[in-house]
Amino acid sequence: MIEQRGLSALRLNQVARIDTRVKGREARPDGSGTQLLFESRYQPEDSFEGDLQFALRYEGVNLQVLDLLFTQSGPEPLVAWLRAQPESSYARRAAFLYEWITKGELDVPELGKRTAYVSALDESLQFGLGDAGALNGKFRVRDNLPGTPEFCPLVRKTAAILEMTQKNLHGRAQEMLARYEPGLLRRAAQYLMLKETRSSYEVECEKPSQNRIQRFVDLLRTAQTGQPLSEERFVALQNSALEARWHEPAYRHRQNWVGSYQGNREVVDFVPPRPEDVRNLMNGLCALSERGRNAARNNGGIDPVIHSAAVAFGFVFIHPFIDGNGRLHRYLLHEELSVLGFTPKGIALPVSAFILANLDSYIEVLEQFSRPLVLRTEFEPQLPDIPARGNDAVYFRFFDATPQALFVYRALERTVVHDLRDEIDYLIGLDRARALLRNEIEWPAHSLDLFINLVRQGGGKLSQTKRKSQFPLLTDDEIEQFVAMVNDAFQEEP
Repeated sequence: MIEQRGLSALRLNQVARIDTRVKGREARPDGSGTQLLFESRYQPEDSFEGDLQFALRYEGVNLQVLDLLFTQSGPEPLVAWLRAQPESSYARRAAFLYEWITKGELDVPELGKRTAYVSALDESLQFGLGDAGALNGKFRVRDNLPGTPEFCPLVRKTAAILEMTQKNLHGRAQEMLARYEPGLLRRAAQYLMLKETRSSYEVECEKPSQNRIQRFVDLLRTAQTGQPLSEERFVALQNSALEARWHEPAYRHRQNWVGSYQGNREVVDFVPPRPEDVRNLMNGLCALSERGRNAARNNGGIDPVIHSAAVAFGFVFIHPFIDGNGRLHRYLLHEELSVLGFTPKGIALPVSAFILANLDSYIEVLEQFSRPLVLRTEFEPQLPDIPARGNDAVYFRFFDATPQALFVYRALERTVVHDLRDEIDYLIGLDRARALLRNEIEWPAHSLDLFINLVRQGGGKLSQTKRKSQFPLLTDDEIEQFVAMVNDAFQEEP
């Protein structure tokens, strides 16, 4: 439909094709996407309704393509399809999506109450709100779309993501934390917030002052409050994360861009939406957040990781402020995961540490969205008063967030299965080492922790340079004894 009708949709992450070499149907990875291959008997009727029914049945809902399609086609093909097949679940879903996207009305009668409801989103293919969605009586369709017409990224149920959903990461985190006593967990919570803060700044190659670190730690402590997202709230968050000189009173009113300078030339890597589109998109993002939170409160089937990825990456793609977007994007992951009950209470999972250790993968998942978009965007940073072209709101409103959701799941798996336990065990080892060394001599202020950290950083050894520069008053025998104590403290089972 994209090719035949000349729709200006972004490259699809999933493409369906008829392949005479295939028996039945199968899915094959294809670079960063998936090919759905079907044998010839699946060939749809060569018509508007034939192609659209095939897409809804096997490919799922692509709101971006449907928005472009319905703008071009108008209501007539849908009215004709629904009048010819009023009971068709695909015709009803398509008609509902037309009114949902365009906010127009189709001139067709309401269906009888005996017609069974069908979900707008097939949740065997994509993640939705489950039974929490509102009912539309006109077409007998349940609105289980996670967002609103202003903003609604969708995530496909790929094999890789479904495998992640079966790992019960939330339960494993709770089970692991239950092994530790409350006092240690309180210390661990503070330590993890500091680590997350430092890692979040390091992702952007920044070395923050102690005041900036404290501001972000204070911000992380608010993640579980459950305050609704709004422009006022986002402005407060942005102002909390940055120094006063960079505070912004509202969403941006000028075109921003992401890139670098090479000599006298700007290299543009990404152009966010035009400033006149930002408020509407952000209102939609806030509504997406609230729909997910309400579904979770009402025991809906929303997946907290999928939801959090859509909100957090949607925010960074919209880039509603001139500065601080990346930091708030990573903060939003914590807030949504916390409010939806995934994150253990009081704990900030060190997700940014995973991002820092996997920067190439993080950049790649950002560029999976930005790369195809920048190819169609025209913008000259040296002429900022000339509006950008090609960065239309539809590309930000309705995007496929599957790659971003998988990245967040992988980050959380590493964090829950390895990093969280390792960080807490480190604190236990640190306590042991401090106790052992304090029994031997009286250490000057800060020297004890410095000694322990240098031994850890040296792979269980203390270099001659560090001995002479930091601990010249210790004998060789004492150094050897104390190094062994540190190593023993961290090798014991927690």
